Amino acid sequence: MNKRKIIIFSVSFGNGHNQVSKVLLSHLRAKNFDVEIIDTFDAINKLFHKVVLDSYLQLIRYRPSVWGKLYQYSEDNPNSLLLKQFNAFLTNKLYRTLQEKQTAMIITTHPIATTLLANVIRKKKLTVKLYALLTDFAVHPMSIHEEVTGYFIASEHLRYYASMYKIDEGRFYPTGIPTTKAKVDQFSKTELRKKLHLDKGMKTVLVAGGGVGLAKFTKILTGLEQFEDKLQIICVTGENKRAKAKIERYQSKHQIRVLGFTNLFMEYLKASDVILSKAGGVTMSEALVCETPIIIFQPLPGQEEQNSQFLMNYGAAIKAEIVEEIPVLLERIIFNDHYHSLMTENATKLKQPEAASNIATIIYSDCFENRITQELIR
Repeated sequence: MNKRKIIIFSVSFGNGHNQVSKVLLSHLRAKNFDVEIIDTFDAINKLFHKVVLDSYLQLIRYRPSVWGKLYQYSEDNPNSLLLKQFNAFLTNKLYRTLQEKQTAMIITTHPIATTLLANVIRKKKLTVKLYALLTDFAVHPMSIHEEVTGYFIASEHLRYYASMYKIDEGRFYPTGIPTTKAKVDQFSKTELRKKLHLDKGMKTVLVAGGGVGLAKFTKILTGLEQFEDKLQIICVTGENKRAKAKIERYQSKHQIRVLGFTNLFMEYLKASDVILSKAGGVTMSEALVCETPIIIFQPLPGQEEQNSQFLMNYGAAIKAEIVEEIPVLLERIIFNDHYHSLMTENATKLKQPEAASNIATIIYSDCFENRITQELIR
């Protein structure tokens, strides 16, 4: 086995898992690791990957309640016969991939990838080390396996999951979720607005729907029309070209800028007074790093609802249950300096901008110093 060879197994459910994988890859390569990202389902079969991905996107777009029930089933029955049969079907192909790559270490960025690779290691009696990087503010039971050496979790406040799942708390490393942050650190909010050609005097709202662009953009914009003051609104639609075209035709009293996928997302985020979004784990982590208050609207059932609850519990986000609440909550955040400062301070307490660097340090220490200590990330 090649001690410096690491495979990051991602899953293309949205853009977040792949984005986190790429950020981590760059930090590991900086430590001279030979790193490769593999899409788990693509490695199994390209047609199978397309069917799974298309099915997922159809569910979250048009049947989110069904997705929520499936998510709940997987939480309640992580070792069900159905999932075991699914795992068995996929084991051999992933085993051949590991044999071909001769890797000494695996990092997964999705619970499905974790459970599949843990199954391969167990059945084939491999000595490959497996780390699970969790990209939500919760710990899904499908990630919990004896074969996992360590878990990189979003916050130290999630350590209670160790006792819940009856595993050693020392296997939990509260590194945070990796984000790209280098350019954001270089500028203040005012400097970023100048750089991005935004009006520096207007209250600015970023509306985002993740990489797939699943936010109810026009519904949100309709709600924002009820806001008395003129706003500067940035809509980031990701890969959703239909939503982008619809917003471009939208007539508003506000000043609207619409963007598709952009590498400057975190710069726009830091330049904004508030982000209005679903509750994808990576987007929420980016908001914390930028210390931007969060309004959550219509999170997906399952992991996004759990993310919402976590961020609301610690005062970094508030949730609009209906569109009519959006202007009310927005006014509270952007015109109440005390409330805005409080949310910013709470984000500061939760943010972990060095997540990727800390994970890379832990991996390096495990490989070459035969030690993994919690002090590495303190």
